[in-house]
This record gives sequence, structure tokens and C-alpha cells, in this order.
Amino acid sequence: MARDAKIFGKRLAAARNARAMTQRELGEAVGVSDETISRIERHDVAGILNKRLPKLAAALGYSLAEFKSRFCPPEFEASGAAGGASFPAGLDMRRARAVRAVPEFQIGVAASRRVDKLADYPDANRLVATTDRRAFSAPVDGDCQHPKWKHGEIVVFSYDAVERQGILAGRSYYLAFVDGSTTFKRVFLDERDPDIFILRCWNRKKYPRDQRAHRDEIVRIARAISKQVTVNEDED
Repeated sequence: MARDAKIFGKRLAAARNARAMTQRELGEAVGVSDETISRIERHDVAGILNKRLPKLAAALGYSLAEFKSRFCPPEFEASGAAGGASFPAGLDMRRARAVRAVPEFQIGVAASRRVDKLADYPDANRLVATTDRRAFSAPVDGDCQHPKWKHGEIVVFSYDAVERQGILAGRSYYLAFVDGSTTFKRVFLDERDPDIFILRCWNRKKYPRDQRAHRDEIVRIARAISKQVTVNEDED
């Protein structure tokens, strides 16, 4: 089951007002701050920890099933359901590794099979020759980012790239959320609300739906900048 649930914020605000409850009163009943309630209500669709739903439903006078049917978008009601109910995480973070930064040297090498192969990956291994001390690598898990980032490939991520350049629309990012979940997606900014990130898979045929996340839900973000390529020099 997904750790977070999506809620129609405007509907939540209407239901709260109908019961003459303040945001603080609802927050206290649910176990969150009034600012959290305010954040949810300000957006068309916003997230909250799944474990909060029973108390939220009870505070507004609904059973959990009734609350989900009225306030949760159908695609988020059940994680992993058919039709792309929720995106896969995209990375196997259990195998994440720090990337060692080393000085970069311009060297000349004779034309060889190794050079030819690396030429197919112009960004490959570039990060290990930079001064980014907060880089890490992790393997792709699943086909959400196919064909740009294929299952099993090792991707190098840079926190510093985000600080230097901000969010570059359409690029792929690792994101970690306040609820402990992580994901690997293309990121776009909502033109109507710059605080909203639109998360999208490269594999649109299988995962056509977008996800939306507020900046306040994100605690870490790093841009995918290269693939780590292993070259087999034993081939004939």
C-alpha cells in the first residue's frame, strides 16, 4: 500500500467548513498541524500520509470507505491497481552508493574499442571526475523510465546540480518525501503554481498519468546526470 494518499483539497475545505471546524481543530483531530491542513486545502489535489486517513474521515463524520469515495481521486485509492494507480518507486535505494569524486585530467588515448564504446555514452562516468561531493548512484528498478533509463542501469545523481541550476523541466530526478518514500521521475513545474511539481514517467504508454507533489512534501532532490557504464575489455 502506498504511504501517501491524494485528497481533493477544495472538497476537504468545503466539508470542514460545513462542520464549522477551524483548520486547527481538524488538524488536532487528525494529529497534524493547521498548516498541513491549510496546505492540503490550497491545492486541487494534495497528499497526506495514508495512516492519517481514518482519523481524517472520522473527524468529518465519514467512514473510511465513504471518505475515499468522496475525497480521493480514484487512481490513488489503491496502490498498484490496474491502470497505473500509482507509479513505481523507480530506484532500488537499498543499493544506493556514494560516488567518489576524483580530479579530472585531460588524457590522450589511441583509438580503441573502449573509446568507441564510451563514445556511445558521452555523459557516462563524468560525475566521478567532478568536485560534487554529494553525489550518489543507484540502480533503476522497473520500466517507468524506459527507454531513457533502463531497468538495472546504474544512474549517477547530483544534489549540487539542483542547487546550481534549479529544476530543469523534463529532466529526471530522484525525490525523497517527508513520509519516507522516494521516486525517480521526470519533473515539470506547474505553470499555474510554481510550488507544484508534476512527476511523469518516460514510459508514457504504460504509465500515462502524471503525479503532483508540493514542494513542502519533498525533503531531498537530486538530478540524474549520467549513467555508470562498464566496458568489457575482454571481447575480441
